[in-house]
Amino acid sequence: MRKQVFMEIYKSINTRDDVPELSHKYGIEEDVLLSILSQKTVRNVKKDYYPIMNRIRELVKLWDKGLSFFDIASKLSFSPILIATMILKEKGTNKKEIKDILNNPDSIEDERIKNEIIKAIEVDIAYSPQSSKIQRENGKNGEEMLKVYLDKKEIQFLREDDLRKLGSGKTPDFLLKKPIKIRGRKVFWFESKASFCDYIEFKQDYNKQLKHYVSLFGPGIVVYWKGYIDDIITDKRVLVVDKNFFEISFTSFEYL
Repeated sequence: MRKQVFMEIYKSINTRDDVPELSHKYGIEEDVLLSILSQKTVRNVKKDYYPIMNRIRELVKLWDKGLSFFDIASKLSFSPILIATMILKEKGTNKKEIKDILNNPDSIEDERIKNEIIKAIEVDIAYSPQSSKIQRENGKNGEEMLKVYLDKKEIQFLREDDLRKLGSGKTPDFLLKKPIKIRGRKVFWFESKASFCDYIEFKQDYNKQLKHYVSLFGPGIVVYWKGYIDDIITDKRVLVVDKNFFEISFTSFEYL
């Protein structure tokens, strides 16, 4: 994705309702836009959580006056689920009760809270139980697709569980038993990411995982299944690719 297009999308996308229009305007798949929206939501939460939490009494008053969890969250560009959690907790609901409410909203006796929780779950792209489930499934699906490609090319590998049994520390999703060469690059490992890669995402992934893989095992490839910004700046030992890589470049490789 071109940088300018990404910047326009990132600025414009604020709720799930924005996705269809942006998908039509830019010709980009909705699941890619949902990934970008999820990242933006999480980043806003990290930045604004404590300032918003410090206003909790004000938010409770707004809710008591009739504004919904969604209304308040929209005004603050914040997660509706976390707004609901903050307000309910302030009004005396404990953590276990809140967890039960989110996992089974139909059991809520208060009709207003029930309807507002259902709405929050429906629109929250990052913090609802359903969103978390989808994220986990996307992660598993990405790893499975990568495994299929490697198996098809008869490239042998060790998985994370195999490496942990051997006492390894930080481990990539797939460590190759024998390194290969692609696009003139040595490749010792593959990492699968069911997300979109912008500058912030890559920096986080690099500092948390990728640089350790390079240090321990050598150069490798990280697959961002939802795409990446074309001019992403990376460590030269880490090749950033998306699903198109396997349709074009991965047809040709050689063992070292």
